Amino acid sequence: MKVLANQDFLEVRLASLIADYDRDTLSNLYQPMIGYEALALYMTLWSEANNERISPLCTHEQVFLRMRIPAGAYVEARKYLEATGLLKTFVSQGQDFKVYHYELYAPKSPRGFFDDALLYGMLIKSIGESNANRLKNIYLIEPKHDYGEEITTKFAEMFHPEFNDEAFITASDGQNGIKGRNSGKIKGQFSYEQFFKSLSEISQIKDSAFNKNEMKEIERLATLNGVKEEDTAKLVNQLYSPEQPKGQRIDFDKLAKIMQEKTDYKYRRGRANQSEPNLMSGTSDLARKINLMETKSPKDYLSYLQNGTKPAAADLKVINDLSKNYHLPNPVINAVVDYVLYKADNVLSRPYAEKVAVSLVRENILTAVDAMNYLKKVDKKSHNKRANKSFIKVLETEKKDTKDGDNKDWEMDWDRILDEINGGNDGGKA
Repeated sequence: MKVLANQDFLEVRLASLIADYDRDTLSNLYQPMIGYEALALYMTLWSEANNERISPLCTHEQVFLRMRIPAGAYVEARKYLEATGLLKTFVSQGQDFKVYHYELYAPKSPRGFFDDALLYGMLIKSIGESNANRLKNIYLIEPKHDYGEEITTKFAEMFHPEFNDEAFITASDGQNGIKGRNSGKIKGQFSYEQFFKSLSEISQIKDSAFNKNEMKEIERLATLNGVKEEDTAKLVNQLYSPEQPKGQRIDFDKLAKIMQEKTDYKYRRGRANQSEPNLMSGTSDLARKINLMETKSPKDYLSYLQNGTKPAAADLKVINDLSKNYHLPNPVINAVVDYVLYKADNVLSRPYAEKVAVSLVRENILTAVDAMNYLKKVDKKSHNKRANKSFIKVLETEKKDTKDGDNKDWEMDWDRILDEINGGNDGGKA
């Protein structure tokens, strides 16, 4: 772990053109997610990039004093900038000091922001859907008006370019090294860069050998089963068939099976003493349950719920289908699994899980907290008004009608989780 010292130097490079109007985008769209300290740090680094043209040397202590911010808060703010694609950080070691190299990126355009499910989803989670929609309305394009016939002059009509002219040949051969409008990429849970690096070390397979859909399926299976990039590369290399046409060189059914077997060694035999606490007791444990949902693969989470034992093949098939057929994020799949097991006497019923999944897809739920909050509300409504006709209804062949007392217990458990995360608010937004 890199420890930041007051006397460590820093330098800032603008990796993109950053315009004045970006301030509004940062303030309106990014600040609700990253907080005011991270926004202030972005502005300070932006200013520092210009200051370094005159005075290139700067220590972190100087920035701390300028912002009146402690080192710990600075590092936390920096991580928010990095996580949202606004900053990249590199460090080099000197004899008695380190030099931190910061690359500052422009925020996404409003359209790019709202097209990004991660960013837009986190904005909704941070301030609620109604407030997020209000901000979205600010950036809506005004409807086109009928002004009559357009008579705008075209470029060719005015300049009559001759593309065989040496000037245009020179322009077309120009190097693409000019600074432009670059937005940093958000690092996902599965690193393509690490996957291809590991693959190149053990094979001659190039990244061009896979199409976009294949890479998405490789990523999906790896994150679903909790398989690291290095191990994923080894498994893909085993199954790769170069004689097949592009798009058909990997047997994904076999890959899914091998990945499940690959991670089986992690699970204990029998019901040994569980080292981790019971997550349904104590407020800190309740919050930790949400963290587990957000960070564990569905296979690992299911194993956790059953005391570390290996999940059954039929249950893993249900989990895989929830991911493949309904395109649910892993945290939402974990919430579905947790809810169905609780409501159906520890039976992972496929029809029940699919009913829950479809409802979450319709609601565009992207996080575990929002999934459980939605299910809590629907469950409460169904038992208050029409217990036998609502979509949250346990199949008669697998479970009798749930008792009201059980429902209340489940609702109280999740009320406690949500209250802790929301700080007492009743909106389900963390």
